[in-house]
Amino acid sequence: MEERSNMYDIGRIELDRISKNNRAFSIIMLLVVLGTFFDAIEQYNAGYAATGVSAAFHISAAAISTQVEFITFGFMAVGGLMAGYMGDNLGRRFLYSFNLGIYAIGALISALSVNYIMFLLGRMVVGLGLGGEIAIGLTLISEIMPTRIRSQFTGIVNVGPGFGIFAVAVLALLFLGPYEGIFGGPYLAWRWFLGVLILPALLILVYRRYIPETPRFLISKGRQDEAFAVIKMLSEDKLIPVKRLKSYYNINELKKQYKYNDLKTITEKPHTSELFKGRYARRSLLLFVLSFITFGVSASFTIIYPELFSSVTSSLHLSSSFILTTIVNFGTLLGTFTAVLLAAKNRKILIPSLGILAIFGAGLTVAFHSYPYMVIVSLFIFALFSYASNTTIWLYSPEMYPTRVRNIGTGYILVTSLAGVAIMEVFVSYIYSLYNIIGIGIVAIGAFIIYVILAYIMAEDTSMKDLEVVSP
Repeated sequence: MEERSNMYDIGRIELDRISKNNRAFSIIMLLVVLGTFFDAIEQYNAGYAATGVSAAFHISAAAISTQVEFITFGFMAVGGLMAGYMGDNLGRRFLYSFNLGIYAIGALISALSVNYIMFLLGRMVVGLGLGGEIAIGLTLISEIMPTRIRSQFTGIVNVGPGFGIFAVAVLALLFLGPYEGIFGGPYLAWRWFLGVLILPALLILVYRRYIPETPRFLISKGRQDEAFAVIKMLSEDKLIPVKRLKSYYNINELKKQYKYNDLKTITEKPHTSELFKGRYARRSLLLFVLSFITFGVSASFTIIYPELFSSVTSSLHLSSSFILTTIVNFGTLLGTFTAVLLAAKNRKILIPSLGILAIFGAGLTVAFHSYPYMVIVSLFIFALFSYASNTTIWLYSPEMYPTRVRNIGTGYILVTSLAGVAIMEVFVSYIYSLYNIIGIGIVAIGAFIIYVILAYIMAEDTSMKDLEVVSP
């Protein structure tokens, strides 16, 4: 007999009864992944456009790349925290429903900028939208999916950025490469390149009116009638616009079907301080350090690959480092799929194991640094398992906090991840300038040794477990 002691129990049980082949789940997942896909393109497209921006505003391309990266990632952190607070107080879909519109506006400002200050202002707006997109998307998917597919679907959120990294390179080739003349040459092509994503982003914005609020959030705010209307809709494999949903089902029939009328209404208020008390303080410490290491090291390596491979290309008689960078970046995409495939495995074993394999890849890089082909192979292995580690931490994070603070907890982890990129990029670049590939390989080994030790000691297994059980 299934226990139905509170509203959360009924909501969880009824969600878990829905078939994993449900079309509505697939559409929600697709809309979220498309959002993260555009996220990745917006994160990196300004770097590709730096040469054109430099020509337009007479500022060095190197300065533009550094400043834009700092502003974008910095405001992503701000956006992640804002979205975290708003998500736990006003709802997961409140900001998420028009979040793509925020960075579409930022992209438009950047594309139409008449001076460099206006261009940077546009990147600030882009950063705010990007940060909110990531923090809320992870929470929404983790809460709305049945337990048996929760981990895999949360992991799939990170597949979008993997494809986005490749897509931005293709778009750059189209707008800024041999076909640049079609789009007005170097003084105009970069504007088309930055602005082209406005249309697909706004299209997804229209469809997001169908993404429902998560039943868990609604229950936590005492809005159980709406929660079970969402569950009823999903069980019927429908997606009804939110405004119509409130009147679509008869409340008395919902109470009769789900038998929740006699249970106590739950009303929870989010207190950020809870992230730093008791069991959640231990979890926060673990997640902050692991996300700092995985995202910081892997992203800083990704940024330095073009420079690193410039010396390798001459040894292999290649004209461009782009091919080698693309090969290794394929490892990052493969890493996200690896994390999805392994998502249901015991986290206490999986997380340190992925870290050990990342150490193996970095170790090969150090050991065979003078052999160009082995450098490619070893960095591919490192990219694969470092990004598999990163994706696993992302899908792990929402499971480690209760519904009332899940969104802000995920927002803080986004901030530590971005801090990892900011700090590790500077550190890795400095070490590379002094000790070349051996130096950064040793940095990666040292960072992931800390990762493995902490994960082995402190990680908990949350796979295939109810969210309310692991994070009451």
